Amino acid sequence: MRSVSPIRVLIVDDDRVDRTVCQACLRESPIWQFEFAEAESVAGGVEIASSWRPDCILLDFVLPDGDGIEVLDRLPVSERSCSIILLTAYGGEELAVRAMKAGATDYLPKARLSPDILPRAVVNSVESFRMKQQTENQRAALAVSQRRYRELLEAIPQMVWTANGAGRIEYVNTRWIDYTGLDAAQAAGLNWDSVVDPQDRARTADAWHEAAGSGSVLEVEHRLRRASDGAYRWHLVRAVPLRGPNGEIINWLGTCTEIDEQKREGNIILQEQKIKGIGTLAGGVAHDFNNLLVCILGGAACAMESLPQSHPAQEMLSEVVRAGERLAELTRRMLAYAGKGIFRVEPTDVARVVHQACDCIRETIPDSVRIEIRNSFQLPPVTLDADQLRQAVVDLIKNAAEAIGSNPSGRVTLQTSVIDLDDQVVHRTGFAPDAAAGRYVSIEVRDNGCGMDEETRNRIFDPFFSTKFVGRGLSLSAVLGFVRGIGGGIQVETILGKGTSFHLLLPTRIPYPARQWEAMASDRMS
Repeated sequence: MRSVSPIRVLIVDDDRVDRTVCQACLRESPIWQFEFAEAESVAGGVEIASSWRPDCILLDFVLPDGDGIEVLDRLPVSERSCSIILLTAYGGEELAVRAMKAGATDYLPKARLSPDILPRAVVNSVESFRMKQQTENQRAALAVSQRRYRELLEAIPQMVWTANGAGRIEYVNTRWIDYTGLDAAQAAGLNWDSVVDPQDRARTADAWHEAAGSGSVLEVEHRLRRASDGAYRWHLVRAVPLRGPNGEIINWLGTCTEIDEQKREGNIILQEQKIKGIGTLAGGVAHDFNNLLVCILGGAACAMESLPQSHPAQEMLSEVVRAGERLAELTRRMLAYAGKGIFRVEPTDVARVVHQACDCIRETIPDSVRIEIRNSFQLPPVTLDADQLRQAVVDLIKNAAEAIGSNPSGRVTLQTSVIDLDDQVVHRTGFAPDAAAGRYVSIEVRDNGCGMDEETRNRIFDPFFSTKFVGRGLSLSAVLGFVRGIGGGIQVETILGKGTSFHLLLPTRIPYPARQWEAMASDRMS
């Protein structure tokens, strides 16, 4: 480096001749300029260094109040803010190593001092020291920046994580650790598969590969396992790529924001809109079917009466009547789904109806499927149509038996109980948006069958939806219409591969105002 201002050199040596030689060597430099200060002892050198602030100290190894190595050990850090070259009239590599370990920047035997060597050694020593100081300052600044960065990540209300360019998690904040139950050491080497719901892993992997391949922002919704109860809850995951100097992705900075309540509310609204729309359609179609059935069944009955019993058309007309009756049952179910059926409402013993439903269905399900009934004592009567309730329970048992299939240890458990729901619980009930807080009789139909994935779970109440074959699937939609019609609701819990549980919530209060009761009675009489 070319000197812009003189380089300050403090010569600490008790030999005046050696001090003069050092100054002479430095003055003869044609490139660099130097300023000098002298001291004959360690104490004098420390005093001058504290006020004059040299760029370099030429320190003799042997001094009246200590040798050079001891001086370096005793010299305060504040006084060592410059390069130090240890000078000695004797010694070898061992002494040089000791000097460098003690903090010296360089080591020179006095016999080698010359105008060609000493000036360059001083300049190199000063540059080396300044570079080291700059590196240490940058390292300290980086440590401060990293500490502030971590403090910022800890202050963010979401779960925060970082990953390397390949998507391997490297850091997670405390909220992430608290949620997943994994400490920092465990979390550092994880990938998403360990905490993501198995049903969402393929979709998450596709979103990740697309973002990594295009270098775009990663954004995906999936369910993460909560350590406190093992539940999977919906989160919005968003990550931005951090690029290196050549544009390559070196890190990802991401957040996980819980959206379970928003997702649930959105599903409730969509389900409510779908139910109303399909219900309106089903009600209209059912009424049209009834009008046509009146003509078909009436005409078939008149034709059968007008023809002799031996007439060949009698058998065909009988088939027409049987088909019409089956169609009439279908229309009744469609009207039940639409909430427009005609009910024979009366106080009903729910436990008794559950036993009747089990008796009705036992002969139609495989012998390998065991039915267990666990009735709570002293269930309050529920005002509803007992036939509709019985059919709803039969449909749920039949659905459970089909989910179990040929499993030799298949089991369907029916349990009745009384529960009190507050507004918060009702709000979280996926298929009971109109239900009110209060006391309910619950009928739980639980199976250990195949369970459902999320897509199936969202469609089970659609009319004619079935995972078996086309043309079936009206039973669950009719159950939903019946329960909604009495102001109750349905809660569905399912785990793919482990089974499903349906909870029918039947309100103990009278679900219809007096005028509606009168209208329903009038409908039945007419």
